[in-house]
Amino acid sequence: MFAPYVLTGLAGVLFATQDASATCNNWSTRYQTNLKGVCVCNAAQCDTVSNNYTSLTTGQVGVYTTTKAGDRFAYKVVNVDSTAVNSPTYSIDVSTQYQTMIGFGGSFTDAAAINVYKLSSTLQQMVLDQYFSETGLQYTLGRVPIGSTDFSTSIYSYNNVVDDFEMEHFSIDVDKSSSSHKIDLIQRAFNTTSRDIKLYATSWAPPTWMTTKNTTLNCKLKGNPGEKYWEALALYYSKFFDAYSAEGIGFWAMTVQNEPSKSILQTSAWQSLRLTAAEERDFVKLDLGPRMAKDHPNLKIIAGDDQKSGILDRLAPFEDADSLKYISGLGVHWYRDLDFFFFSLGGDFDKLLSFHQKYPDIFMLATEACEGFLPSWLGTGSGVSLTDSDKSWSRAENYGHDIIEDINNYVAGWTDWNLALDTTGGPTWVNNNVDAPILVDEENGAEFYKQPMFYIMGHFSKFVPAGSKRIEFPKTKTLSNFHRTAFVTPDNRVVIQFMNRDNSAVTVSVKQTDSKTFTLLLPAHSMQTVILPPSDATRILK
Repeated sequence: MFAPYVLTGLAGVLFATQDASATCNNWSTRYQTNLKGVCVCNAAQCDTVSNNYTSLTTGQVGVYTTTKAGDRFAYKVVNVDSTAVNSPTYSIDVSTQYQTMIGFGGSFTDAAAINVYKLSSTLQQMVLDQYFSETGLQYTLGRVPIGSTDFSTSIYSYNNVVDDFEMEHFSIDVDKSSSSHKIDLIQRAFNTTSRDIKLYATSWAPPTWMTTKNTTLNCKLKGNPGEKYWEALALYYSKFFDAYSAEGIGFWAMTVQNEPSKSILQTSAWQSLRLTAAEERDFVKLDLGPRMAKDHPNLKIIAGDDQKSGILDRLAPFEDADSLKYISGLGVHWYRDLDFFFFSLGGDFDKLLSFHQKYPDIFMLATEACEGFLPSWLGTGSGVSLTDSDKSWSRAENYGHDIIEDINNYVAGWTDWNLALDTTGGPTWVNNNVDAPILVDEENGAEFYKQPMFYIMGHFSKFVPAGSKRIEFPKTKTLSNFHRTAFVTPDNRVVIQFMNRDNSAVTVSVKQTDSKTFTLLLPAHSMQTVILPPSDATRILK
């Protein structure tokens, strides 16, 4: 029998031992000021994440807290008390389990690699440690572009030889060059981590010669699925995986196409192969699916890779049995969600639930999100937020809210966009400057900046490893601006995630079936991860 846990709002006492706060320096040599809310890393110092939770024993609970007020993974041990709880607000039922988690991570864009390599070799490794090491966030997902994106310094492809349908001139030399470092960065990430990293690849546009108007900006492919240009594109992708494999880099999955539908928020033209839902279906059915089944039979294909708001309008690839047999997942983005400025109206989470109900055997993965893409006058605005602590925290809360509610609606993982950008939000050849969890001092290469988004990502990636399962966590009482989800991990721990976006602190109590209770204080504007020690009563169901 699996033990349920119960939570309640309670004006109680916080029982804590081993109080320890993560150190964070926000003095910037470049800016000659304290960057409020930002942790500045240089050759002398950078904060890390403790693994103290691994030492928890029966009667203890580990709590990591990040707050707008400045805490960054501050760690406490809360002692279990015997206080009874009469009016539970939440309950955790480990016997009711949902999706298996794939992981959390970010994207190895050209911009990310260029920025990391503007730093000294010591700081380069420090960035990798921050994302992938045991004292960092321990990312387990990586998105890798096939060719150039809007976060490249120029447009390029891996085969510019016109009508080379057999891909005899295919080459990824650009990814190995000293102006890119992308392959080297990926290899170093693998060498840094103790966990498995699942890589998946995504193309923005094909080689120019395959397009109808000889341009990759909002382009269409020549001919129709099943014909030579579409066959050549599938082969082009296959050659990409062959070439990366030769560099010791293997892939778990690929998406069919990045954002095949045009976004209403896209104000300028950048590289995008536009596909109707029917074209996506037929490309998978006639070209991509058969090619990958032959050349890379273990590679998973993810359809969609587009906005959550439109997934129910693009079901054609899933409604056709001959395309569906090649598809394992649905990729979703967040850029048309309304929750950036209307918290109670946005998110499109209902569409995720509807899709899961239609296709329960297809996993859903959040494949891209970033901040700073909105107009300057709307929501959290445009560009970077390095010197605006209020905006920077609001962006972090957007991350936490979206991750939690995605997961509560069957999404199995969440991928941030650029792993690193410079302090202008680039480089980007199309001037699509946005924000990232880590920004790099591009002028001096002497420091980098970890924004609140970085820490919110870590609450999930660090403590909810791949293979964890979401568990039942119903509520009987609604707390204002409060979000929660819970998991059981492969090592039999219960992990609870709380986000309090309210201006007031909240006290909650967790009651176990043996009537023992512990209380938690969630400060205003905070993220909190609660970890219970391993127990035979909290196992993943097979």
